[in-house]
Amino acid sequence: MLFTSYEFILFVVVLFILYYIIPKKFQWILLLVASYVFYSFAGVGYLAYILATTLSTYLASRRIGLLQAKQAEYLKENKEALSREERKTIKSQIKKKQRLWLVFCMVFNFGILAVIKYSDFTILNINSVFDLLRVNKELPLLGFVLPLGISFYTFQTMGYIIDVYRDKYPYEKNVFELALFISFFPQLIQGPISRFDDLKESLFGGHSFDTNAISFGLQRILWGFFKKLVIADRLLVGVNTIVRNPEDYQGIYV
Repeated sequence: MLFTSYEFILFVVVLFILYYIIPKKFQWILLLVASYVFYSFAGVGYLAYILATTLSTYLASRRIGLLQAKQAEYLKENKEALSREERKTIKSQIKKKQRLWLVFCMVFNFGILAVIKYSDFTILNINSVFDLLRVNKELPLLGFVLPLGISFYTFQTMGYIIDVYRDKYPYEKNVFELALFISFFPQLIQGPISRFDDLKESLFGGHSFDTNAISFGLQRILWGFFKKLVIADRLLVGVNTIVRNPEDYQGIYV
């Protein structure tokens, strides 16, 4: 569903009306449902990827957060009994356990991204090497289709788990709120990649109908449409012409 399509505009209008009808405490739930509905338009099967990222990140961040809380509680209870070196040893041991969960989360999610995005590219290069070596073998392509926004939500989610590991803010205890942060549809396709503490209040704080804020938002949307439809799409014609026939253009054209 393209941002400039009639379907998307209708989707946003319906969501806008519902958002201000329902109580504030349920607004974020509506955004979560809408984000998953939006994502399902690209293919229901792709939901498995974003769910895997959400659940693995929630599990890892929860373990990191609980380890941090356990450490703080233990050090507080044994403040007088522990020496400085013992406190440092305990912190080091906890940090190692936290690091293991961080590494697990990053390897798992970047692994998914790498396999889906680069497996066929790697196989093609291996087959090229086979040809050069005259090896009578060709590996079949896996043919993965890139899920919608996987690069954006993977990097955004890894930023979140790193922030939790660094104790920049507590882990999100509500898995559904974390799911909204990861899947929030306006930034799912083209970004930007945001931090959890920057978005949390906007996503979960609840909003009243404010004509000034809505007017400003509409201005930004219209300005975005102008840049996309009037500027970017016009420039794309020239870019595509050169890319399709690069041998016909050089110098000033490029």
